[in-house]
Amino acid sequence: MLVRVILSGFLILSLLAPSARADEFGLAPKGYFDALPSNIVNVALPEFGNNLVIPGDYGLGNVTPVEEVFRGTERVVRIFRSPELRISHKRPAEMQVLLGNVQGLYVWLNTPPMQGEWTLSIDLLYVDGSRKNIFGKKMKPGVRDFLYVEPHTRLACHLSTKTTAVKVPMRFILTLSPVMYAVWPDLLPMPERSTFD
Repeated sequence: MLVRVILSGFLILSLLAPSARADEFGLAPKGYFDALPSNIVNVALPEFGNNLVIPGDYGLGNVTPVEEVFRGTERVVRIFRSPELRISHKRPAEMQVLLGNVQGLYVWLNTPPMQGEWTLSIDLLYVDGSRKNIFGKKMKPGVRDFLYVEPHTRLACHLSTKTTAVKVPMRFILTLSPVMYAVWPDLLPMPERSTFD
């Protein structure tokens, strides 16, 4: 009985403790550009997500389109991988991604390991202003989905969550890629709390 009480106490204390980040130990923090494979380039704008006019509306995420480019024998894959962005259950996150010569994309969401129901909806935006829904699903963190797109269009991504029980700011990384690849676990969002949360 005493062992059970001590173990549950340690479990509760570990959930309440803030997470340790690499820069707290004197290590150089890694950005979302650092650990991608050599032939994969992230085309997300460096300032994307920093200057919000409307909370939750992130705007256009890239200027260079997402596509596969072949230069001789060299293949360069341009992906869109957002930095860590915040979301709340009151305001969904919305962003747009420019596509190049690509007909299919893998999409996945990286989130901290906590409860939550994440819903992603993706629309194709045409030049004339019309839009067509091509993807709508409850996402599971880390699970990769494939969707067909039309070349040289723009995607409108709408991400919402129904998590209200957790008082930690929700963070996520959205990735759209013409190929499937993997990154190191230290590039995934980490749950953290400040004294003001």
